[in-house]
Amino acid sequence: MANHPQREQNQITVIGAGFMGTVIATIYARHGYDVVLHDSNADALASYAARATPIAESLVTAGITVANILDRVRGDSDLASAVAGSFMVHEVAQEDLGVKQALFAELDPLCGPEVVLATNTSSYLLTSLCEGVEHRERVVGIHYITPAHIIKAVEIIHADFTPPALIEWAQNFLTTIDHVGVVCRESPGFLVNRVQMAMLAEIHRMVDEGLATAADIDEAVRLSIGPRLALWGPLLTEDLVVHKKTALAVMAYMEEKTGSPANAPTETLRNLVADGKAGAISGEGWYRWSDDYDGIVRERDQQLADALEW
Repeated sequence: MANHPQREQNQITVIGAGFMGTVIATIYARHGYDVVLHDSNADALASYAARATPIAESLVTAGITVANILDRVRGDSDLASAVAGSFMVHEVAQEDLGVKQALFAELDPLCGPEVVLATNTSSYLLTSLCEGVEHRERVVGIHYITPAHIIKAVEIIHADFTPPALIEWAQNFLTTIDHVGVVCRESPGFLVNRVQMAMLAEIHRMVDEGLATAADIDEAVRLSIGPRLALWGPLLTEDLVVHKKTALAVMAYMEEKTGSPANAPTETLRNLVADGKAGAISGEGWYRWSDDYDGIVRERDQQLADALEW
């Protein structure tokens, strides 16, 4: 796209007045954007304020009232009218590929090439969504995670045809609404769902095999890896608590015993081990660390104890 909209262009169109569309529209309004909420269902538009009020109440801060937020959102059931004057159109329609493809094909000629077309799809590739779209270079995935008004991470999904400037623009835009963009190239499940579904699939198999009860699995994760992941994420956690040689050995053993290539050590892990990059203990793993390993361990343990209120 030739020109990216600047902050002074203040109107955003959100397409879809379901649960996620309602939340996203309210987030945008809370941060000072004028929002046009489009849906072909007039009842959904009419009930927006009632459904959005609890969300808006959770977003109220000094000097901002629920009314201030809700008054910035207006409904419009006509698509052409709803997108007129907006610098971004955010599609939050039902998760149906045919519906989304038809919508983007309709939006493309309605919106100037400088208008960002964003999608909240949680699964479909941009390449698939953009079939029949002439100006696909202005299409980007901006995928919120439920509950979007609380979870700060937002996936920014790009395809081979997405210009770097649009990815950067999306990251900057998300900072204006106090969210954090995490960038991922298009792939099935993107980033969050790919990690989440892989974990859930393995847990489901453990239950099916009778290895542990659902309650014991939840308790184990909640009181062990869960807090660590919440504090540091998976790779930083690995650097802090798992020696790369140990990770390699465990994965290789699991692959041997399960016969599943999903458990196999990756080439990247093998290279880290070969290069002596064991994690914080060696000064480098996925990240670079200071040579004060004892200090790192003390800080690690204090952060975890504080988070767990022990």
